[in-house]
Order: sequence, then structure tokens, then C-alpha cells
Amino acid sequence: MTVDLTVLGRLVNASNDAMLVERDGTQYIYKPISGERPLWDFPEGTLANRERAAYVVSSLLGWDVVPPTELVEGPSGLGSLQLWIEGDITAVDVVPPHQIPPGWITVLHGFDEDRNEVALAHADDDGLRRLAIFDALVNNGDRKAGHILTTSDGHHYGIDNGVSFNVDPKLRTVLWGFIDQPIEESLIVDLEKFSENLPSHNELHELLAQDEIFQLELRAQELVTNRIYPTPSPQWPAIPWPVF
Repeated sequence: MTVDLTVLGRLVNASNDAMLVERDGTQYIYKPISGERPLWDFPEGTLANRERAAYVVSSLLGWDVVPPTELVEGPSGLGSLQLWIEGDITAVDVVPPHQIPPGWITVLHGFDEDRNEVALAHADDDGLRRLAIFDALVNNGDRKAGHILTTSDGHHYGIDNGVSFNVDPKLRTVLWGFIDQPIEESLIVDLEKFSENLPSHNELHELLAQDEIFQLELRAQELVTNRIYPTPSPQWPAIPWPVF
């Protein structure tokens, strides 16, 4: 689908070409395939498809954890177009241990560049639990704190989902605070429905390779069977760097 986009600016800190654009008075983030930097562990030119696939999975689950995302023909060619979300990074932080907010979960302790002790911690709420399971399902390899936006009403969105759906275990996230806890029954029910609908969902089969679909189905089945939040893989770094 070709769309008329007005480019407002570029996100200079993005690892791939990402533009703030406007369409019919609404702002979006446009990421053209032509601006994707090749990655050694992902087929070239597939990140936009993965961004769209992440939104499709979020919609099939009924979880609304990914902003609406389309594939469009824009000013720099085919790419993903994701609704701009007005949100802040308030659910995850790196702080001195004595400043961890009440009720938050500590993920790890470390030291900053001045050798001061710090801790990575995140909030404990249903929205983050849902996002943590979503990332385990899509095998998100880069869930930084800066990729978790919280809106004024407390809803959490996960953005920058292009490094997902790899066939190998790649889960790398800041949301490790729920390790080995039971997955909520309502999420299990949603995962079971997702597994039932996945084989017949034509768009996902068009967006992803067949072996990626197969592994997605396996991950869904494993989450339903094990019924606990996953633990990090020993073959892959558990925490993204930089954290933000």
C-alpha cells in the first residue's frame, strides 16, 4: 500500500533508518527496508516484516502490547509504519539499590562507570507480565528499557520489535524479574487460543519463514505446557546492551 507521508525528522540514535512522519494529522515512525543495517543472525531486509508480525501476534493474543504497525510504500520504499505513542520510560530503571521504588523487582546488581553500585529493576504489574510473556513468545532479542513506553494511563507498549522471531533462542530482555513464577491463567488461555489460530493465519505465514512459524508455535506450546516464566538461555546474553 502506497501512502503519502510527510517526513518531520529522523531518529538520530536509532540503529536503523527511522523517521518521524505524519499522515492525515497523525504521527508515525517509518522504518524503510532500504535503511536496515544487515545483521549476521537475521535474513537481510526482513526487519520491517518482523515489526508487522509482532503487531499481528499482539493482536491475535488480544494483548495490545505493540502499537498498530503496517507495511507501506513510503518515501524511501517499502517499510514498517508504526503509530507514534506518547509515553515515557517509567517502568524500568537503573538506580542505586537504596532508591529502588517500593514493590519493584530487582533483576541484577552491578556498577556504573564510576564504580558506584547500581541495580536494574522494573515494576511488578500485569502489563509488564504480559509484555514479558509476549517477548518470550516472539523470541525478542532486544527488549531494552527504552523500548518499553508507558502511557499516562499506565499501559505498557513494546516498540522496536524487529529483532524477533529468530529460530534460535535469542530472548534478551530487561524483564527477567518474573523468572520461574507461574504464568497467569488468563494468559495461558490466550496462548492456547493463539496456538489454535496460528496454523490458519495466512499473513503471519507470508511475513515469516516457515521454520520461524514452526518455532513460534513450539514456543507457544512450551509456555502453555510449562506454565512458568522462562529463564535465560546459557547460549545467549540475557540482558541487552546498552540497557536503555
